[in-house]
Formats: sequence, structure tokens, C-alpha cells
Amino acid sequence: MGLDAPDPSTARVLEIGCGDGGNLVPMAAAAPRGRYAGIDLLPGAIAEARAMASDLALSNVELDAADLRDLPSGLGTFDYIVAHGFYSWVPADVREVLLGTLRRCLSPDGIAFVSHNTMPGCALRGIAWSLLRPHVAGIGDPARRVAEARSMASLVSDAMADQPGLAAALAGEFRDVANRHEFLVLHDDIAIVNHPVLLREIAAEAEAHGLAWLADADAYRHPAPAYGEKMNAWLAATDRLTREHVIDHLRLRRYRESLFVHRARGLGTPLASERLSNLHVGASNATAERHGSAPRSQADGDRTPAGVQRMLLGRLAAVHPASVPVQEVVSWITSHSPAGSTLAAPANALRLLLNLCLMGAIVPFAWPVRVALGAGAMPRASAVARWQAPRRDFVVNLRHDSVVFDDPVRRRLLPLVDGTRTRDALALELAAISPDAADPRRLVDEHLAHFARIGVLEA
Repeated sequence: MGLDAPDPSTARVLEIGCGDGGNLVPMAAAAPRGRYAGIDLLPGAIAEARAMASDLALSNVELDAADLRDLPSGLGTFDYIVAHGFYSWVPADVREVLLGTLRRCLSPDGIAFVSHNTMPGCALRGIAWSLLRPHVAGIGDPARRVAEARSMASLVSDAMADQPGLAAALAGEFRDVANRHEFLVLHDDIAIVNHPVLLREIAAEAEAHGLAWLADADAYRHPAPAYGEKMNAWLAATDRLTREHVIDHLRLRRYRESLFVHRARGLGTPLASERLSNLHVGASNATAERHGSAPRSQADGDRTPAGVQRMLLGRLAAVHPASVPVQEVVSWITSHSPAGSTLAAPANALRLLLNLCLMGAIVPFAWPVRVALGAGAMPRASAVARWQAPRRDFVVNLRHDSVVFDDPVRRRLLPLVDGTRTRDALALELAAISPDAADPRRLVDEHLAHFARIGVLEA
């Protein structure tokens, strides 16, 4: 967007509401030359984050149990500030303190990430919340609160199942709550504070603190549908904030991951494909699933732009979850496009990559994602994943995606994949973990293949 961002590999990063370190500590492990700081109100969460950082022998991360309202004025500045799952879930005075902290602690070229619930998409959710929150208000135990909320949501959903119109949509919302992960029910649906805002509202609040809304961090994950020729023309002619505000209404968007910068920097330029040149790209998870098993021979002879695009996605899917330098991808596109084709020009190849990013087909990365695409003789999983596997039901992979990891055997096996054991040695360990396993050696191969697919094996 025309604005230079600090180098993530050496950046100073602050996470407000870092919880148990599940996001911040893996970032610190991935960028040892960076400096990381995290605060959270809950001492227990900070204790777990510190234990993780200590066990991983990280010296570049500081973690403190603190109230944002009590932060010292001499905290310093940060290139990136993250407030995920914070803004919409704290009282109004804390939201003001958050924006003031961003203004004070963000470096001149820094970028702040603030996730928040969004209107108008949360209007329907609000109807469900207005029933569920009072229903569980007298229950103290979190597990019981979630169970009772789910039970009531299921009851209401069944009762409204045959109703038309808005009632049918509301029944669907209650059904979603009944099936939602317990953490999301607790944190979102029955949270004591949940403050969805229009994009215009949070942008105005930020402006009052000398900040400017820049863009949405996860735009590439939400490809825009076609709105028709007239609406598309109207959207193209208006300013960025108005366009996004209107699109939120067209899509009934309920959640955003907003980026803010100092207002003095300006809002940059419209998305420019040449800004991709120094980045890396990889297939999205959806693209990997869709193209990974497709036979290439069917498309290899098609040198039309559509055929080249299919081949490109197939090749990126084949090395998923690893990334490829954009310059290498551009060279591949131009060399596989016949003379005179639009994609034979590097500038047009870059535009294709930008469009694929915005469609959610590929994902951009600031630095290379290096993973083992298959387990070697002495496979090694990342230290972060090995630490998380026995303790949590997810692991953070080498491209910083959270991956569900709830298989009990794999949770015990992954910590042993530390580069010191052969496959045969791992098979012996697996036999001890699962004595009833009929063929431990074959199962080890299957588990290692899964670990490679989810991106936790080091190259």
C-alpha cells in the first residue's frame, strides 16, 4: 500500500492481552533477533507464557502480568503492537487507554493490529447474546456456563427450526452457538463485555488519538464476491474507508482485524502489485486441499492465462505449506506464458499474484517459510510444536498457523520427534505409547507424513 513496514525479523513487538503466550512466544522463537513484550491481566496466563519461553530458552521475550491502565509511561516504542481479542471485550475506559497506548508506544513507522467484532454482522448475534448472557449470569464455573449456554442455544434453535425469514436466520445463529468451540462461546457469546462497532466508528475513535485506519490484516482470507456492475463501479469510485464500510453491510461482516498507523504517515496508495516483489507466497490451506491431489498433466499443456494460473496453484500446492520467493514465481509465470500473452510481462504476472492473494488462493509472507515436505531419516519437529503438543489441543506450525492437534497418540509422539531418533526408534517409542498398535513402523510413517502436511517438521 505504498508504506514501508519495519523488518519483522528485527522488530520490537508488543502484544496487549497476550494470554498464555500462544501467539507471542512462537513469534519470538521464529525471530530471535527481534524483541518481544507481552502483558496480560491474568497472572496464571503469564506464568504459563513464561514457562513456555523459559523451556524454549528464549531470551528475547519479556512477559508481565499487568493492567493496561497501569503501564509505565517509559515503556518505549514498538514497531508492531498486537491487540487480538481485546478491544471489543473490555470496558469503554480500557478501549480509550488502548488507543492512547497505541499512539504513545507505536514507532513512527509502526503498525498496530486490533481485532474487533463488527456491525452490522453482529446485530443478529446480539439477539442471541441478549438471551444467553442473562441465562448464565448466575453461574460461576466457566465450564458450566458454556454447557448451559450451549444447551439453551440448542433448545431455542430446535424450537425455531421451521420458522421463515429472520427467525430462520436467528435459529441458525443459535445452532452455531450450540456447536461452537467452548473457548469462543465463553469469550464471545456469553462474555460480560462484547462491544461490536461499525468500521467508521473505530476509525473515528482512532483518529481522535492521532491514528489512521489503514486496512484489514486478513483481507486475503475473505475474497470479495461479485456485487454487480453498478455496485462495483460505485465502490471503485469512493474512498477506501467508505468502500469498506459499505462492503461490511453488503457482506454482513461480523469481525475485523484492523491495521492502524500514525495519522501523520497518511494512508498510502491503493494496493500496488509491485510491492509484492520482495515477499514470498505460498498456497492457502484451501488451495492446497483443492489442487494438491489434482493431476498436473491435465493442465500442463494449457498455456492460456487460465491454464497457467491452474498450473501455478498446483505447483504451490505441491510444496505447501512452504513458500516460494515472488521473484521466482514471476519468472515461472512468464516463462510458461507464450510470447504475446498478457502473463508474459512481469508486471502482469505480479498483478495476477496480487489478485490471487485477494482471492484467498495464495498467502503472502514477509520471510521464507521453510518446512520439510517429507520426514527424513532423523526427523525434527519445531521446538514450539514439541512443547505445545502435550500441553494444548493445538500447535503453531512453521508458518505461524494454529493447527488443531488433539489426537492423543500424536500429542505424545511429536515431542519425541526431536532430530535424535530414527524412524525405527520412533516406532519403538510408539509401541510403548500404544501397545495395541498392530504395525508401529507403518503408523510412524503415517504420523510423520501428517506432521509434514501440517508444517511442523523443520527442513
